[in-house]
Amino acid sequence: GRYAFNKLRKKDIFMNNPNADNTVSEDFKKYSIAEIADMLGLGKTKTRELLQSKILPVTKLGRDYFTSPKALQDFMKKNTGKELSIK
Repeated sequence: GRYAFNKLRKKDIFMNNPNADNTVSEDFKKYSIAEIADMLGLGKTKTRELLQSKILPVTKLGRDYFTSPKALQDFMKKNTGKELSIK
């Protein structure tokens, strides 16, 4: 149901990045699209496109996106110099 996430323990939630270690930082929480866009320095439309393409290190539960600023920063650093295509 809607509150199924509350029954999960933090250590049971992992980001969609297979290279990420299995630790969850304290700032791993639900962020709005606007907050994620702000962290990336992008507009909401481009951020929605990135989220829909499933290339960002986020966990989607229903309509909610869970991540951390560090995960997003690490993703951007890892992809420095690359052109990411959105499909």
